[in-house]
Amino acid sequence: MGQQIDQLYENLKVKLAGTKSHIDSINAKMKGKAQQADQEMRSHLDQVQKRIEQDRTKVKAAQAEVKNWVEARKSATAAKIADWNATHETSQLEKRADGAERYAAASIDIALAAVDDAEQATLEAWAARQDADAAQAK
Repeated sequence: MGQQIDQLYENLKVKLAGTKSHIDSINAKMKGKAQQADQEMRSHLDQVQKRIEQDRTKVKAAQAEVKNWVEARKSATAAKIADWNATHETSQLEKRADGAERYAAASIDIALAAVDDAEQATLEAWAARQDADAAQAK
């Protein structure tokens, strides 16, 4: 169990580091060569938008999994869980643990999708500012 959670955490860390790296790279290029940076940013924005679209089904499934966990958590009261522990109902405890792990994985999928959405918003904001600045300069 701990290994799966560690892997989910590592996936989130890698995703955040990659997003930061892309944004930092574009920012550095903005300061140097604005035109090249603009083309690269727009290309990267296209990639992010494609990734968001590809992950849409996965995110909807993750959202459904989170909803299922919330419902399951409502019915699995602390007293019921304590009873399962006391009576050694391992099947119920296993089922609950499996659900919790699916919930954790689904939550990370949703968080990763939110990172993609934030990256898209950042790139779109940058493009909008570039357009406004270019129009003002003319």
